[in-house]
Amino acid sequence: MDDELWEILMALENSTRREMLKTLANDNSYALELSKLIGVSQQAINKQLDLLEKLGLISSAGIKISTIGPPRKVYKSSGFSTIIIDYSKNFMSIKKMDIKYDDNIISGNNSELLDKLEDINKNIDNIDKKRNELIKTKDQIIGKLRENLDKYDEFYRKIINGYIETLDIKAVADNTGLPEEIIEHIISAFVSN
Repeated sequence: MDDELWEILMALENSTRREMLKTLANDNSYALELSKLIGVSQQAINKQLDLLEKLGLISSAGIKISTIGPPRKVYKSSGFSTIIIDYSKNFMSIKKMDIKYDDNIISGNNSELLDKLEDINKNIDNIDKKRNELIKTKDQIIGKLRENLDKYDEFYRKIINGYIETLDIKAVADNTGLPEEIIEHIISAFVSN
């Protein structure tokens, strides 16, 4: 998992930051307003805004002039994505897929839109169920492959495990600093057993 994704997961772990992101997803806002809405000090909000902005989860939406103080920096949500975490007996995988919005306009009256939303939720639930079955099978396959590693020394197990996790000889070579030809040879020997 890369450092950026890890930082995003750590940011989402905090309930104040999650509440800020939910609020900013619906309306642009500034620190003082967020402080009042969420019930956290403005100083704490400013600290969290800095972190969220550095991670690209929020960005500046301009300045709001105030009659009772200095101009206020307004923030908006950005960097929308789906994060999928698989945590099973034999592997762990975390991936982030950015949500790319286009100019397609969703149309319909409220009833039609709610029907579309219900259909989408059902489709996502079905995909999740199918995905769960695939993950279970993947986990069982990885477990079986790892059972076959007992006769190898630690060096070979590391290389073969790296390949099992990525199915990418180049990635294993980059991770271990070994030439791809050596990785290919080790994997070929494992496959032929």
